[in-house]
Amino acid sequence: MTGAWVQRCRGAGVLGAGVLGAWVLGAAVTLGAQHEGHQMPPARPAAKGEPTPQPAKVLGWEPIRCWRQTSAGAITIGETFTVVLTCAVYEGENAQVIPDESRLGVASIQMAPFEILGGSHPPDVRRGARRFFQYDYQLRIISRDAIGHDINVPPLPISYRIHSRVGAAASLEGRDLSYVMPMMPLKVLSLVPVDAADIRDASEASLGAVESLRFRSSLFRVLTLTFASLAAVMAVLALLPLARSRVTTGDDKRGRIPDRAIVDAASEDLRALQSRATADGWNEETVARALASMRLIAAAAIDQPISQKLLGVDGVVPDGRLLVRHGILRKTGATVSSAATADDVGRAESRNGASATRQQQLEGLRSGLLALTTALYRQEPIRDPSALDEAVRQAIAVAADVAKERRSWGVPWARR
Repeated sequence: MTGAWVQRCRGAGVLGAGVLGAWVLGAAVTLGAQHEGHQMPPARPAAKGEPTPQPAKVLGWEPIRCWRQTSAGAITIGETFTVVLTCAVYEGENAQVIPDESRLGVASIQMAPFEILGGSHPPDVRRGARRFFQYDYQLRIISRDAIGHDINVPPLPISYRIHSRVGAAASLEGRDLSYVMPMMPLKVLSLVPVDAADIRDASEASLGAVESLRFRSSLFRVLTLTFASLAAVMAVLALLPLARSRVTTGDDKRGRIPDRAIVDAASEDLRALQSRATADGWNEETVARALASMRLIAAAAIDQPISQKLLGVDGVVPDGRLLVRHGILRKTGATVSSAATADDVGRAESRNGASATRQQQLEGLRSGLLALTTALYRQEPIRDPSALDEAVRQAIAVAADVAKERRSWGVPWARR
């Protein structure tokens, strides 16, 4: 009986020693993983106290490694300093490490008791099979309890996964792993007494300085409005002559009779003169009027400016000018004339680009102008009725073509 009890106690002692040894070995493995920075997520305990395998030992390469550094080893209350987090992850052909960077941004990370004032995320850098990413955080601490103490920047866990390449286009996604950055102590110095109730910076401006700044701002505002008003007045004075010229130009264009109406009126006048010459013959008056109308047609044909003057109140048409009325509801009356000569038509005829038909028409106009000029201004004028009739007939035909072209396209056909 006693021997059996002793054997049971010995067996229980051996079993307890084995369990205690397994617990100690598991704790040692856990401490070693935190020191390396990698932590596996909670899982079922390994059988017989076997240690949890580390990714670097299993894979043969380290999946992720991170560093943290500060811009100052000791800070003062309210001082802004920078904490830089740099990580290198493995991105090779056989596997790719995907860290969870959504929790590392300035808007999502927490570093109590430090306040986060801002930060940045520089572009990533790749070197071989490693990708380096970095986050900068601007921190400060305002707490009188921290004066003279070492305050720790809290530990930072970084979650990541390993995507292993299985085939040419397939990959296997691993489970969630964690890399933990240890705490970082910082010495907090003081520029204020330890028992200060309010350690925030106060404004240095006095009431007199504030009043002086307000007076200066009011003075600048008055000067700004004054100079802006003067600039507006100067701009109006500068633009007024331009506006007047534009109004005058617009009125002239509205009162100007289009060339097609002038060509139609000249053609009608030539028809009337031809009918009159058939009955009474060609005399000095009819030849002069025909020459004036033919000059208008020639000017429109070669795109030469036509002189226009509004009809006077007395309604008298000067010699050498043709009265033209244009308009639907309110007709505008103007006297027109042109100084086009046979030489002008000849120079336009010699231009390149005109078709054979148009050159023939211009030749007819040039011959007609020469015939009428000879019949009017020669010392012993020779007025051949057949030649004058033919010249007028050709001018009427050209006028019809010019008016048709102007009415269809609105551009002088002589320019083509």
